[in-house]
Amino acid sequence: MDDLVALVVANLQRLRKKLGVRNRDLDTRLDPEFCELFGASGGDVEGLRQKLTGYLEELVIRLPTELQIAALHGLNLTHDAKDINLTDRIDELARALVCDPRTARRRIDKAFMIMAENAASGSALLSGSGHGGDGWYIDSFDVVLRLDQDTPVAYERRRILVTAPTLDEISTSIDVPRQSGHDERIGLDTEIWFGGMLASRVQESTTNFQTVIRLPKRFRKSERHTVGLIHRIPPGQRMAPRYIYVPYRNCRHFRVVVRFAPDRQPIHVWRQDGVPHSVVTDGAPSAHLLPLDLANETRAEFVNLVGGLSYGVQWEF
Repeated sequence: MDDLVALVVANLQRLRKKLGVRNRDLDTRLDPEFCELFGASGGDVEGLRQKLTGYLEELVIRLPTELQIAALHGLNLTHDAKDINLTDRIDELARALVCDPRTARRRIDKAFMIMAENAASGSALLSGSGHGGDGWYIDSFDVVLRLDQDTPVAYERRRILVTAPTLDEISTSIDVPRQSGHDERIGLDTEIWFGGMLASRVQESTTNFQTVIRLPKRFRKSERHTVGLIHRIPPGQRMAPRYIYVPYRNCRHFRVVVRFAPDRQPIHVWRQDGVPHSVVTDGAPSAHLLPLDLANETRAEFVNLVGGLSYGVQWEF
């Protein structure tokens, strides 16, 4: 793996010279072993450039924002890229990051090293497909469920990462299961907290609600954006004793906090970490019990969720 990291770093450093990915002699600048990583072998320079650009964008997209900017300038991959040499691109980067050119160059070097490590580990772009349309995945999903209010309220924050060339709309859905033994009509009040505008809202089944969100601008590939929603259970409607997330598109990180009322604390609280949904509906406490803190809160965190499995918190009063 160390050899692969060194191979990728060497090719990125060679590639950034002069015009970066816009160099006319790409076929002589890249090692054949590096080209094999993105399925390029022979062919014309423009075909090589297209495959190379797609591969580099997949590596760049995994970087923190500042290092993304550094890598894009270093490789001449910015959306407004033009035929300028590396020195001028470093000067532009220094202005963008408000630092001196030597620091800007170090940022590029650091970005290249992380890109190479990701390439060696196979950690690149996740699929942007899933229920509710293609072109994005969930980088992080944070939920605070308050049970100390007149009615349960869930505050949701989704940070999405764009995988399509452009994206101006996303769709999310939530299920509100009936509490066992009760057949009352299921409802849910939803509002946009921040980060977008309500385009439409559809009840797809007796318990499932879909929200289509129009984003505040047209986002480009590799950009991130955070959207907030607030869901309220209607007054008088009983809530099943759980907050469970079943991802139907890629999700890197999920965190949930549940805040209970001080005069209504559960007997048991437990986490569900990637289990079939039938385990959830059984309602039996698992071995993964969770404590309440002095604020009557419990929390659980999950990474690299598997689609179709259940993650979250359940409790029993």
